[in-house]
Amino acid sequence: MKPQVSKNKVQVKPEQVLSQLNNKIPPVIWVAGDETLLIQESCDEIRKFAQEQGFTEREIYTVQGHFDWNSLLESGNSLSLFAEKKLIELRLHSAKLDDAGKKALHTYLENPSTDNLLLISSPKIEKAATNTKWFKKIENQAFVVVIWPINSQNLAGWVRQRLKRHGLAANEQAIDILCQRTEGNLLATAQEIDKLSILAENKELDASMVARAVADSARFNVFTLIDTALEGNTARALNILYHLKSESEEPLKILNFICRELRSLCKMAMLVEDGQSISAAMQSERIWRNKMGPVSIALNNHDLDTLQAFLNQASLIDQSVKGLNKLNTWDELSRLLLALSNKKLDLSA
Repeated sequence: MKPQVSKNKVQVKPEQVLSQLNNKIPPVIWVAGDETLLIQESCDEIRKFAQEQGFTEREIYTVQGHFDWNSLLESGNSLSLFAEKKLIELRLHSAKLDDAGKKALHTYLENPSTDNLLLISSPKIEKAATNTKWFKKIENQAFVVVIWPINSQNLAGWVRQRLKRHGLAANEQAIDILCQRTEGNLLATAQEIDKLSILAENKELDASMVARAVADSARFNVFTLIDTALEGNTARALNILYHLKSESEEPLKILNFICRELRSLCKMAMLVEDGQSISAAMQSERIWRNKMGPVSIALNNHDLDTLQAFLNQASLIDQSVKGLNKLNTWDELSRLLLALSNKKLDLSA
């Protein structure tokens, strides 16, 4: 089966990818969305299919900073050294391409080799971009796999299907507990289900079994706590902190994660003050793609002086944990998160 040029644009749902590929392999498949887990799994399916079809060589290009787009074109034009066919992966940190990127993709598609398959993965493609001429030209020759977030109304159904894949079943209360504990984060939910598939002594999960199994998920929730605060979602951040406290999570562990994040933010804020863009500062600090959104918001909301003030406050909280002052540790953690999530709040007030 060879890559074929489509005459009409094809947007493919994730669950339809394999059936569409069995009918026709396009020269380009673009998987886009903001759900990291679903992006990964969709790309995994495509990689497996491609390998079965003889695309056994694989080259990976990550687009960041001053990417050399000629390397993509050279790869597309070169013959595979070790295999009949080649899978070329292009990983974008942003779906907003510069002029060089747009031109390179158009050039690639002018005469795509049937021995190559280009797999692009990226964050969500904004609606405005999908209406542009350059994207429509790509869309006419590609499969565009759109990954939509799983909303709260559909999360329980997604969990139920995920459990079924592992040969497990659960009652509604058990599923509700799992959804609440992981706060709708699909990656964390999938990890918990993987764990449940190992721990479950039978195939029917009840609420108590799920509650026990996910009781040690606080470390993930600390990450969620920090990201939520960085995004400016004050109410949710304080709600997560409340749940961590009710689960007897150690305040020092929470504080250590917050301090690590603040130190990283301070480094990036210094780079921004020196004239670098926020994007360049995040690349310098090697921020993961799924962290770039919250970090960017925080750097827009807080300057270096403010972030250093947060670190000073964290030092006082550390002293309170160790009994060196009379501050209420949990109250001060709440206050710090409130300040971190609110660009207008003065911590010294």
